Amino acid sequence: MGRAFAFVILFICSFKALTNELLLTGQISSSAKQVVNAPQSSRWQIQIQWMEEEGKIVSEGDVIAVFDGSNEQSRLDQNQESLERQVLELEQLKMEQERKLSEAQGSLKLALMRVKKAQIEASVPATEVSRYDKGQYDLALQRALLEQVKAEEALRRAEKERSTELEKKRIDIQKVEEEINYLNSLLNRMNVTATLSGPITYGIHPWTQKKIAAGTNLQPSWKVLDVQASSNFQIETWIHEIDAVGLEAGVEVELVIDAFPDKRFIGLFDSISSQSEKRSQWSDSAYFPSIIQFKDAPDVNLAPGMSVRIHVNAGDKNDA
Repeated sequence: MGRAFAFVILFICSFKALTNELLLTGQISSSAKQVVNAPQSSRWQIQIQWMEEEGKIVSEGDVIAVFDGSNEQSRLDQNQESLERQVLELEQLKMEQERKLSEAQGSLKLALMRVKKAQIEASVPATEVSRYDKGQYDLALQRALLEQVKAEEALRRAEKERSTELEKKRIDIQKVEEEINYLNSLLNRMNVTATLSGPITYGIHPWTQKKIAAGTNLQPSWKVLDVQASSNFQIETWIHEIDAVGLEAGVEVELVIDAFPDKRFIGLFDSISSQSEKRSQWSDSAYFPSIIQFKDAPDVNLAPGMSVRIHVNAGDKNDA
């Protein structure tokens, strides 16, 4: 049980045997895999509230993880209330601006009527009225024309103010709507459903090296769990930077699955990453993640997480 647990957490080791053979350890996985990472949230950390039981076989569409979205939900409620209030304010603003515009239009109409009246009076020949009256009529016309200019300017201001104020309010509403859409998108990622059928495997906390469990605080993008299909099996392994020298895709290896110690299988290195990674829980050295494919489909019942010993002949490695 202890050895199986060590393999499940990918405790991969390698050494040169006295027979000049490179021995690696790895685990069975499926190339059809759904990896669930901690989603982005409005905080720098997010808590996982619930996870489906490890090892349980789930079906496509089942809920497998739920993250804490209480902060996002609270902000969403506040923004929805704000949206309702601002939509009401927009309607009130429309009515207020329409009133001001109507008043400006009415003032202009009145000013135009006064100009017409003044024009009629000012058109009376000077021979038919006194010089004083004629002067008063001309002065009244000038005043009416000035009032017309002021009314026209007031109408333009009212139209511009109406357009500006309504646009500002619409922008405020759009900002709230965008925030609501953003929060909804975050909340939609808080409930994770399976995209394929298969068993669940929990991830390892990168700081404590313990399996992630419900209640754990995580940073965005940390691996939480994965769901692997019960098909398309392969072997995942990590190769020490010293042992990786000379290894390349196509090298043939002998495989021993710990669940079936009496059987031997042949595999081929399918890929060896060109980018090494630090595995501080193992050593200060760097390791290269690699994938091995079965040469022929095994005649045994495999399951993701089974541990595998990988025998690499040093001669094959050196030839490579």
